[in-house]
Amino acid sequence: MSHTSAALPLPLRLLFLLARLELSEAQRQEVLSLCQRITDWGEVTRLARNTYVLPLVYQHLSQLAPSSISADDMARMHQASLTIVAYNLKTLAEQKRLIQDVLTPLAIPYLCFKGPSLACRYYPDPGLRYCGDIDVLVPRERLAELLETALRLGYRPSEPEALSAQREALEFAARKLPVINLITPGEVEIEFHSQLDRKADIYDTDELIGEREALTVGETTLWVMPTEELFVYLCLHNTRHCWSNLHWLVDLDAIQRHPDFNLEAIRACAQARGLSTTLEASLELYQRLGVPGTEGDDCPLSPHGKALHEACLATLLGGNEVETEYRRKRPAPDFAFSWQTTPTYQMSCRLWRLKKSFMPSYNDYAAYPLPPRWQWLYYLTRPWRRLYKRVVPRSLSQ
Repeated sequence: MSHTSAALPLPLRLLFLLARLELSEAQRQEVLSLCQRITDWGEVTRLARNTYVLPLVYQHLSQLAPSSISADDMARMHQASLTIVAYNLKTLAEQKRLIQDVLTPLAIPYLCFKGPSLACRYYPDPGLRYCGDIDVLVPRERLAELLETALRLGYRPSEPEALSAQREALEFAARKLPVINLITPGEVEIEFHSQLDRKADIYDTDELIGEREALTVGETTLWVMPTEELFVYLCLHNTRHCWSNLHWLVDLDAIQRHPDFNLEAIRACAQARGLSTTLEASLELYQRLGVPGTEGDDCPLSPHGKALHEACLATLLGGNEVETEYRRKRPAPDFAFSWQTTPTYQMSCRLWRLKKSFMPSYNDYAAYPLPPRWQWLYYLTRPWRRLYKRVVPRSLSQ
């Protein structure tokens, strides 16, 4: 899909400019000009909420005070923003609870990434950054112990929903699943990762945890990624999702304004990870979407940047259906575009997917729990379970 900035809805063009912690004078003037042409501020509020930048958008607009926004529209935007800020602060509190009640007593090495830890380190006001969940990376060999303790303290399973609290089941899940989700007692979702990438050959968990840095938030100390590692990872993760949420754009802006930001170190990190093309295309996208005006002629794009720009616009305009279509066409589990990787790597991913389809899953265990010495039987029963899953729904629909 091909889109130009001139053809974009005015609310989206406005949000691209406001997805920054600070605005240049040219950006402020362009925002005020766009505001004069917008007639439906309810649509602006809806779009800002759906792309997770509403509190920041409200802050910018309240400071600029464009005459075209009525007091009632600003009041509604303010109220919707307060609801999001309250949830963001609750997420921060649940992260603190997790560290104090589970991770620290068990002495489990970990690092937090994205979400509330990112907001605390790089945003002047952490409440501005939408935090839908908490992401934590832990060693796979400690995951079952962590889950057992958390479930005993009132956390409950989310994904897989049928996760058993029995130690044997937790150990099986920890071996087979790269991510396991729990809901905290305060109703916030936590993703416990034992690996950071889908195929586990870009990042090594022990290496990442070994290079973590301490971050003090109030009276709590938590462990996070170094700035250069986090910045590169965000470019990988967000490109995988075609930059379909605008708070990811704000993250890049926030990190670039932080004293720890060092572009040379970030480029070196990206090169070491084989992610240089992903990094550079993401930086181009960030620059292009912040250019005032309609066409962005002052910020030309490379072929990779253009592909990412078009995918970003397509997913923001088309929603989940368009992002799902991009996901279906991924050349590799962690890459949305073929130019991010090599043909050899893509071939290895096809073989990995084929092999993975025959590997036992937690659903196999949940359906027929077997002791460890008999779990090799899942390799025999899995093909029949897959066949049953395909055939039975069809027969029931006839």
